[in-house]
Amino acid sequence: MVRGAADAASKLILLGEHAVVYGECALAIPLRRPRAEAAVSGALPGRPVAIELEDFGIRWDGRKRPVPPEVRSFVRIIAAAAERFPQIPARGWKMSVRSQIPSGCGLGSGTAVSAAAFRAIFRYFRVPYTERTVSELVYEIEKLHHGNPSGIDNTVISMNRPILFRRGAAPRVITVPRKSCFFIVGHTGKRHSTAAVVAAVARARSGRRAEYDAIFRSIGRLSKRGARAFEQGHWRELGKLMDRNQELLKRLGVSSPELDALVGAARSAGTLGAKLSGAGRGGCMAALTTDPACARRARRALQAAGAVATFVTRISNHG
Repeated sequence: MVRGAADAASKLILLGEHAVVYGECALAIPLRRPRAEAAVSGALPGRPVAIELEDFGIRWDGRKRPVPPEVRSFVRIIAAAAERFPQIPARGWKMSVRSQIPSGCGLGSGTAVSAAAFRAIFRYFRVPYTERTVSELVYEIEKLHHGNPSGIDNTVISMNRPILFRRGAAPRVITVPRKSCFFIVGHTGKRHSTAAVVAAVARARSGRRAEYDAIFRSIGRLSKRGARAFEQGHWRELGKLMDRNQELLKRLGVSSPELDALVGAARSAGTLGAKLSGAGRGGCMAALTTDPACARRARRALQAAGAVATFVTRISNHG
């Protein structure tokens, strides 16, 4: 068998955070960079499956107890893959994983490493699979971490296409227009727990249900308008929708001083719009521009405002 290698994109939610948990639409895109990578190769026959996590400097031989916390998700991934496809052996191979995606920042790090791991396993053992299979399996892993995930992360990362997502419905693939744009992502350096932030919003909603549901509906409408603007290359309109979404997210209480500072810096640099991306209360934000010079200027502004990491991604129908 040939050595199995696979990767997976990170993701950016442009519109719709939190509202998507309550049945509203959200607009999300995959990012070519940063990415997660996984590789499967042979080991000594009869040995337990070994796992190497390069980012943590962990090499687990499959036998040592207790199992390191960072390894547990991958043990579950291996078990889930073997349960779905019994031809995958329980011993005699190893898996290595690494990721460029900062964890706990809203870019789908956990989802991406899971998707890359499943793909690498299937490719090494030449198991026929579809991206729907990957999405379903990754979703099961996501539930272990996030309790009640919306399903948007595993869907956009497995499909590797921009989508308009609504829980319980088939995702709508969004066409990338000829007019290109740039997204500038800034990381506050503050990690968050998606499950904890979603739970906090749920608690707040329990006492102000009508108010929160009205905000969710407004965000859902923004997402639908944003999908049309994206497909038509109406970037100025999309930027305005991002700004409006940010104000609604602030009303939900999921922004933070760090995010507000980065959003303000990006807007002052001349971007068309900016907002947090992901659960909030830390993590990342994203800004939009069509001008490469503005993208460079915004990146410098984010760094000056305290971003610990920045990424610039060009979106075009050429890849």
